[in-house]
Amino acid sequence: MIYSVLVYAIIKLYLILNIYQQSHYQFHFYFKHFLLNFLFYDTFPLIVLIISLTIQNEITTWICSIYLFLFSIFYLLARVKLVFTKRIIRLIIFSFMYFGAIYFIPQANVYILLLLEFTIIPVLVFEQILSKLLNMPYIFKAKKKLADYEGEIIGITGSFGKTSTKQLLNQALNLFYKSNCTKKSYNTPLGISRFINDTNINLYDYLILEFGASHKNDIADLKRIAVPQTVFVTGIGYMHVDTFKNIETIVAEKMSILKGAKIAILNYDCQFIRNYEIKDKITIISYGLEYGDYRALNIEKNSFDFYYKDKFIMSFKTSLVGKHQILNLTGVLAYLTELGVDLEILRRGICSFHTEKNRLELKKINNITILDDSFNSNYQGFVEALFTLKNLAGNRVLLTPGMVELGKYKKELLNNLIEHIVVCADVIILIGYYQTKYLYNLLKEYNKEVYLVRNFMEGYALFWLLVKRANESSLLIENDLPDLYRVGLL
Repeated sequence: MIYSVLVYAIIKLYLILNIYQQSHYQFHFYFKHFLLNFLFYDTFPLIVLIISLTIQNEITTWICSIYLFLFSIFYLLARVKLVFTKRIIRLIIFSFMYFGAIYFIPQANVYILLLLEFTIIPVLVFEQILSKLLNMPYIFKAKKKLADYEGEIIGITGSFGKTSTKQLLNQALNLFYKSNCTKKSYNTPLGISRFINDTNINLYDYLILEFGASHKNDIADLKRIAVPQTVFVTGIGYMHVDTFKNIETIVAEKMSILKGAKIAILNYDCQFIRNYEIKDKITIISYGLEYGDYRALNIEKNSFDFYYKDKFIMSFKTSLVGKHQILNLTGVLAYLTELGVDLEILRRGICSFHTEKNRLELKKINNITILDDSFNSNYQGFVEALFTLKNLAGNRVLLTPGMVELGKYKKELLNNLIEHIVVCADVIILIGYYQTKYLYNLLKEYNKEVYLVRNFMEGYALFWLLVKRANESSLLIENDLPDLYRVGLL
C-alpha cells in the first residue's frame, strides 16, 4: 500500500505547490486553503487507507489503490497552472528527498504521505529560509545599481489603480523623455530587483516602480531598495484586510510611501487619502473627478474636459473604458502638466494609450459586447465596471466569483455591492458555491435571475445559452479568483 500512497502523494504535490505559489509563498493563505478544504482533500483518502490497513488482502489493497489514484486525478484540475520557476523546481527536489526519508518511518509513513499538505511544512519552511538567503545578493545588486542612478525614480502604490496608472504614466513620459517601468505586477522586492538587474537603467530619465503592499512594513522593505523622489497614491480601499486587519492600518501603510519623497500625486476622490494628515514637508498635486486641484469634468464615454481648479485647460479623448481609467489618466495629466510639457502633443498621444489586458477590456463578438475585467479584484473597480455595464445595450449579464479578503468588512461591502448589482445587471451568474453563498442569498431576496455554477467555463457556456433568447447582450466578466480561494475544487 505504501507505493500506492506514494503515487498519490506525488500527484497531490502538484496541487500543494500550485496553491503555495498562488499564495505568493505565504503560509497564511496556504494554511487557510487546506484547512477549508480538509474534508474534501483528506476525509475519503483517510477512510480508504484505514480500510486497506484493516482488511489486509490483495483485492482490498487493489481496490483502495485504484481509488486513491483516481481521486488524486482531481488535484490536477487546477485552473491556474503551476509555473515551474527555479523556486518550484527547488521545492520539487526537496520534496522527493523528503519522500525518500519518510519511506523508512514504519507505520506512520503512509499517513505522513496522505496528509502531505501539512506534513510537508518543514520542507516549505526550509526552502523559504534558503530562498531569502539566495535572494539577498540579488536584491543588494539592484540596490547598489539604483544608488548610482541619476534619473528620477517614481513610486506608485495604492489598493487599486496602480498598475494601470503606471502604464499610462510610462506611455505619457515616453512622449517627451525616456522612461521605463516594472512589468506586469512586479511590485515585490524580488520583482523590482529583477526589473532593475535586467535593465540598463542609465538609458532612462525616469524609472517607474510599482510598490505592492499586502502586509504591514511592505512599503518600508521596498524603500530599502529604491527611494522614489516622486510618488503616486492611486486609491485606498478594503484590499488585504485579512492581513492588515483594519482600514486604518491599510491607510497608514500606503501613505508611508510619502516619507522621504519630494512630490506626491494623490487621488483626492478617495476619502482616506483626502482626509489623511500629511506631516512631512512635501509638494502635493491632487487630482480626481470630484475633488482635487486637477479634475476631469464633463465626461462623456471616453472624452472629458481637463481643469485646474476652476480653469479649463484642454479637452481630451481616449480609447480607455470606464471612469476609473479616466481617473487614473487624470493623475498622469496632473503630473505632466506640472512638468510643463506640451499638452497638445500629450492630447494627440493619449488617443493610443492602453492598459493591461483584462482590465475592463472591451470586446465585440457580433451583437455581443464583452467587458473583460477579470484582472480586477477591488470593490471600487467592481462598482465602476457595473456602471459601465449598465450603460450597455441589450440583456446585461454579470459573471463573477465575487470578492475575497474583505475581512470584518465583508458583509458591509457585499451589502453595498448588491445595491449596484441589482440596478446594473439583468442576469447574474455566480461562480463557486462557497465564496458566493452570501451574495447568492442576498440576490434571491431581490427576485433577480441568478445562476450558481461551479467554475468559469461552466458560467461562460451558460452565458452563450442565455444570449440565444436575446437579440443583443452584454457580458461583464468581473474578477477571476485563483484556485487558492476555491473550496472542494468547485
